[in-house]
Amino acid sequence: MANTNGTILGHPKGLFVLFFTEMWERFNYYGMRALLILYMVNYFKWPQERASGIYKWFTALVYLTPLIGGFLADKYLGNKWAIILGASVMAIGQFCMAVSSEQFFYISLGLLIVGNGLFKPNMATQVGRLYPPNDARRDSAYTIFYMGVNLGAFIAPIVCEELRINTPWGFRAAFAAAGAGMLIGLVTYLLGLRWVQAVPASAPAAPPVDAVGRKSVGHYLTEQEAQTAPSAAPVLSRIAPQLMILLGLLVVAVPWALVALGVLKMNDAVAYSGGGGIACIMGWMILKQIPMALRDRVLVVYILGLFVIFFWGAFEQAGNAMNIFADKSSNRYITETPPVPSVYPDVQGQEAATTADQSASRIAQGWSGIWNPVKTGYFQSINALAIFVLGPVFAWLWVFLPRRGIRLSVPAKMSIGLFLQGSAFALMVWSIKYEAQPSSAPLAALPAGVAADPENRVVFRDAPDLGDDDKDMTEFASAQIDEEDPKVVQGGRILFDKNAKHLNMTGVLADTDRDRLLRASVSPQYLAKIRQLAFASAQAKKEKGKDFSVQVQLEATPPGFDLRYAGFAKDAVKYDEATRTLTSTIELGDRDYKSLLVAGAEPGFRDALNKLYVDSAKFKVSSWWLFWFYILCTLGELCISPVGLSMVSKLAPAAYATMMMGMWHVMIFFGNYTAGQLGEIYGTLDPAKYFAYIFGSLVVASIACFMVIRKVNAMMHGVR
Repeated sequence: MANTNGTILGHPKGLFVLFFTEMWERFNYYGMRALLILYMVNYFKWPQERASGIYKWFTALVYLTPLIGGFLADKYLGNKWAIILGASVMAIGQFCMAVSSEQFFYISLGLLIVGNGLFKPNMATQVGRLYPPNDARRDSAYTIFYMGVNLGAFIAPIVCEELRINTPWGFRAAFAAAGAGMLIGLVTYLLGLRWVQAVPASAPAAPPVDAVGRKSVGHYLTEQEAQTAPSAAPVLSRIAPQLMILLGLLVVAVPWALVALGVLKMNDAVAYSGGGGIACIMGWMILKQIPMALRDRVLVVYILGLFVIFFWGAFEQAGNAMNIFADKSSNRYITETPPVPSVYPDVQGQEAATTADQSASRIAQGWSGIWNPVKTGYFQSINALAIFVLGPVFAWLWVFLPRRGIRLSVPAKMSIGLFLQGSAFALMVWSIKYEAQPSSAPLAALPAGVAADPENRVVFRDAPDLGDDDKDMTEFASAQIDEEDPKVVQGGRILFDKNAKHLNMTGVLADTDRDRLLRASVSPQYLAKIRQLAFASAQAKKEKGKDFSVQVQLEATPPGFDLRYAGFAKDAVKYDEATRTLTSTIELGDRDYKSLLVAGAEPGFRDALNKLYVDSAKFKVSSWWLFWFYILCTLGELCISPVGLSMVSKLAPAAYATMMMGMWHVMIFFGNYTAGQLGEIYGTLDPAKYFAYIFGSLVVASIACFMVIRKVNAMMHGVR
């Protein structure tokens, strides 16, 4: 039974309704994602590992909740209502993000996670239901659909980054624009619903064809035939459900034992236990409800899903470690020499160096002025633009190759994709050869709070966040640097030579790492006073509203005290050196408190770090390294992601179609969680080693995937 609503380019009209709906939803998601890690690191001034930890949970959970959303859609809501509800919740979440407070930040992430869980699996499932079973157009349809995903993902970082840079509202304007995009997507879906009609599951299947258009010699089993057909891997299919349940129980229990032994963090134990629980549920479902040949197909989804974890664990570095690399270690000036960086931060409220007047000046300068520097968020658009350009090529390629007798099965395509993704990280290993250059600055001694370990690496203890327990900060003076897990930045590449009295470094020093070290050097007395001022300002704002003034008197003016390092707007915070009085007329949040700590850092240490910061800036690597990195990532993605979506829609039993799509997203959940865990250690490893470890893992996964191609193809029972 064909779709009776007419076609466009040989596909149902409903495909293009879903195309534009998904495009705006991805505008919403990728506009926020391009800025998320930068928002936490540059705006809230959180340590990169903390920001990566939050990024880990967010990007992972947006792929876990689709399992729940798929279940609710299959049993209660239906695909259409789940999409409408999910889009509405995500729009509200983005507008909450635009409030720019820590409380609303976490609320926003929660709403985005829930809304995405309802939206994502149902959109992908609706695409598959537009076609009869085993229709050869499905691979092409999912590639076209994926182009919509990436059109939105291309536009969003550019629009949101421009709004962040060139409006007085900064991040707030960017997140509000992302929310508006989601509302446009919702309206698009509602207006086009009449064309989104599913082909009944009982419709006759379209048989696969061989190189000259004849029926394939590999017999395609319909779902009804697969109910009674024998398994292609009888031993595996018979024991797999029991193994899934057993391993799931172990994965639930073992992490908590490791937490008790102090080996594993509690949040990691929660994630692993959740994965184990899901494995138990799915093993039980297969055992009780899915017969042997049909079970083969379900197991193929799980087997290939294991390789997808490796792929997404590497790919999702784009918004995490690679976003930090683009912002801190890349030369983003394309056509001219970059200026010497300033050691003073931008004025608070101007979240970038440009204003509307400066933006007009850049336009007047022509292309050179517009593209220098390239904004960090723009790099997030390279992958999406490349997919939009190359997507039609791959859609044509998957049809052209079989006609020439070249059959690349799903696992073969995935093996190639893993290798291409690994090649991208091999390229980054090469780039670090040019970044890893030495610089040095004189320093008589390390300040209190900072030390050198036995390898001469500079280690430190973090100054407490404003939200930490309000205890006696004199404890900060006596606190010891953790000998088992010392804090390091710059991949441990900052060394102190106590004999030569020099601070030596390899690579490019980020301003955020410099400031983190400086905060560790403040005196406990100064730290206590700044906390007191911050708490007093919050209380005054609560009691008096907008107009207030609070003061603290310092015991002594810190040597080298300089409010310019705090970057406040004029008269927001003032210091009277005669009376040693520090006055604030604004509420001081955690980011403001941290800025004031930098203003009171130990001056000799600050001078040394500033010299390293300025001198090392010339070692920033060309942006072309990142460009080609994202191109290779794109080639790998086109071999895996749209192909995987199409595969699940073909292999999943009709009664569990949306839930199986949700399960596929659970595999991506673990990939993104792995990516976040890698991001948490990015600043503690030499970047060359960091990229090399990821490259090696992907090559091993690619080889393993290649080795199981023959058996997996047999277990698919004619599905191509």
